[in-house]
Amino acid sequence: MTKHLQLIILSFLLFSTQVFAQQTSTVIGELKNGVYELNEHQSALTKAFEWTFRDGTKVQELKIEQLGTGYYLFATCVYQGRKRIAALDIEMVGINFVLTEDAQYKTCSAVACETCKFFLENNKIVACKCEESGTISNHCHYKSLPGAGFYANFLRAVKMQKD
Repeated sequence: MTKHLQLIILSFLLFSTQVFAQQTSTVIGELKNGVYELNEHQSALTKAFEWTFRDGTKVQELKIEQLGTGYYLFATCVYQGRKRIAALDIEMVGINFVLTEDAQYKTCSAVACETCKFFLENNKIVACKCEESGTISNHCHYKSLPGAGFYANFLRAVKMQKD
């Protein structure tokens, strides 16, 4: 083998090791005696939600819930006196709840409604609706984004806790 070919193979092996060694999922909770519990990452998850909003939103409550057949990490938040909710798709693996980098990050903000809730279709969150009127309208503002930014914020918060 030529030295040039050896260098190419070595470079490929080093690159592939780095790519596959990156963490793309994290256990964030578990099912204990029928109760969904968050683990030691709860404060890092709170920071990740707040950093992902990037506008001063504060998390008031964080929990795991089942909607339809899916599991979600929910955050109840407040921004300028108005309620907001956010959710991330999570997976259940055995008794563990796992957050993955490719989860969807969904938000619902109250505009002209006291309490907005997520709306499901085919067991997936697809919109949000005003609880008072029971309709999907412009009273609640819905967004769905890739969760990679949230996941990066979460990993950063975990790293800051360790340092």
